[in-house]
Amino acid sequence: MIDIEKAKEVFKNYVKNYDKSNPRIALKIAHTYRVSEFAKIISTDLKLSNEDIVLAELIGILHDIGRFEQVKRYDTFKDRISVDHAKLGVEILKENNFIYKFCDEEKYHNIILKAIENHNKFRINEGLNEKELLHAKIIRDADKLDIFNLIRYEDFKILYKKSDITDEPISEKILEDFYNEKQTERIYLKTCMDEWLSSIAMIYDLNFDISFKILNEKDYINQIIDRTKTEEMEKIRIFANNYIKGRI
Repeated sequence: MIDIEKAKEVFKNYVKNYDKSNPRIALKIAHTYRVSEFAKIISTDLKLSNEDIVLAELIGILHDIGRFEQVKRYDTFKDRISVDHAKLGVEILKENNFIYKFCDEEKYHNIILKAIENHNKFRINEGLNEKELLHAKIIRDADKLDIFNLIRYEDFKILYKKSDITDEPISEKILEDFYNEKQTERIYLKTCMDEWLSSIAMIYDLNFDISFKILNEKDYINQIIDRTKTEEMEKIRIFANNYIKGRI
């Protein structure tokens, strides 16, 4: 059985190697614990076994372990101009069998690594078995829920290195994809507002009913849009809320 408290202690010791006074490091530490809690909530709602619930929690603890080294090396969260943080996280856990520090039961390792590898992908890789696919979907939903939570209040200077992003336009393709209930691949994102709308568009990639219920109950989308009030964003507010209500 996975010892989740031991795993949290190992994680706590690992992040001591990074500068907590850096707001990006502090942000990701807090994000990690919240994602783990969301993963626990989702897996509990799905009525999974206690084994799978604890496994989901552990994947939440480990899903962004590559972020800390990414920030240290590049001072950015943008994978496209630095490094794929999920791939880096898998490499870190494999190096010197570091994953054993968090979980000494080998039968869970592939599930953990494949969930981490897929948590930030545009779509989940093919070829995963049933258990791997389940945990990949859980961590993707848990991660997105806390990203919604984060962007409703986090300082734009930390997220985008500027105090206001509404002076930038939303590209036509990003708008078109949003209204077609599609996410846009990162290569097409040109402006901060493109990134902002692409974050809202993550609603189209949630997998579980409980995720939509949480999103609605916490009113994340309205709070996010309140930070970037423009005529177009008001249209987006209506469209997004109608979509979420239709999924509950």
